[in-house]
Amino acid sequence: MALMYLVDDIFNVIGEFAIPSSSTSCAPTRCISVTSQANLLILHPDILLTATALSNAPQCRRKPLLSSLVRSTSDTTPALVWGSMLHEVMQKCLEQQRWDDSFIDRCINEVVSAGLTELVKIGINEEIARVEVRDRAAGLKVFAGKYLGPEPKVCACSLTVCVLN
Repeated sequence: MALMYLVDDIFNVIGEFAIPSSSTSCAPTRCISVTSQANLLILHPDILLTATALSNAPQCRRKPLLSSLVRSTSDTTPALVWGSMLHEVMQKCLEQQRWDDSFIDRCINEVVSAGLTELVKIGINEEIARVEVRDRAAGLKVFAGKYLGPEPKVCACSLTVCVLN
């Protein structure tokens, strides 16, 4: 699958990879392979879209992005807070490749402690937040078992990112 991006698009590649000085498969020089076995590509990592915003995509592809960019800080909702916290927990699990209960619980505690400002905005205490995020994180191990591992499980999807000089 070829990745389409525009000049000045921001993306992160997480994982271990080497950038060769020259390559025959990508013109002109540098390639990073992202496959179902190696590396993770995040396009526009600085933008977090809610599931609600994404549900608007069939009507207008740009609407979720525009909505998130003009959203005021006063519209903090419990669902947004839980989603952001769960996103952070999953990102930590992906970075460390750890999906055991003790690690997930430690991540939840860290994320909840770091998110006190958001919890105050929605009027929720830390203990209730831990329970909420823990309940929502129950599917993380299932997700990891189904889609992650040393061998491809569902599909052998891959893409190559070519960086033009």
